[in-house]
Amino acid sequence: GATPDGIQADATVSMLVRNAYGGFTKLPTEDSVIGLPDWTKTDLFSIQAKMSDAQMAEFAKLGEDEQVRQREVMLQALLVDKFKLKVHREPKQVPDYDLVVAKGGPKLKEGIDPNGIRDKDGKPVISMFVVGPGRFQAQGFTMEAFAGFLGEPFAGTGRLVKDKTGLTGKYSFTLNFAPAQGVRLGPPGGPAPAPAAVAADAPAAPDDSLPSIFTALEEQLGLKLEPGTGTTIDLVVIDHVERPPEN
Repeated sequence: GATPDGIQADATVSMLVRNAYGGFTKLPTEDSVIGLPDWTKTDLFSIQAKMSDAQMAEFAKLGEDEQVRQREVMLQALLVDKFKLKVHREPKQVPDYDLVVAKGGPKLKEGIDPNGIRDKDGKPVISMFVVGPGRFQAQGFTMEAFAGFLGEPFAGTGRLVKDKTGLTGKYSFTLNFAPAQGVRLGPPGGPAPAPAAVAADAPAAPDDSLPSIFTALEEQLGLKLEPGTGTTIDLVVIDHVERPPEN
């Protein structure tokens, strides 16, 4: 994960590649990176990259998006150095879903939950939280942000999701569903995992009592997913990768 002065993680090469080349937002599905050998999906490696004080000073001046990009550049350099990674990109049309309002209308409360989580200054935290296994709580969330959440690997839709609800407010709600297997989530009660922390390739125990994301959306929120017209993503094609020698 991200540390204040760099990157430190125990991760598979597959996870690292997806974080280095556009996080999960641009590489939503398992097949958005092609050419990775099997060991890159199972073997964990400890990686570390630190910035110098001078680099830290420059980094601190950047906006949040620029900082994310800077970390990606660091991670790409680390992958080249440690795993001799060579990649190129190709556009690829991938199937997607449209998030729409279901027949009975939305079951969403607009506004901020007065009993919701607040920061140290007492301001409501606008986020999605994991409040238990398969239990998620959104606070002051736009439908656009929610569509982004549904497109992440642990949600289990397996596709990018576009907001076509026409709902323009901010909503607070809870959603209970069975997250995708093989994806570890953040600690219960902590914030919903940042994309970088989400997709550990370790298997999660399935919970038979929880509905699928598709059922949960319709029954709990009055929303549903319909096949969309497709989205073009920048596919990452692995030209070369080596397992590093044992230390």
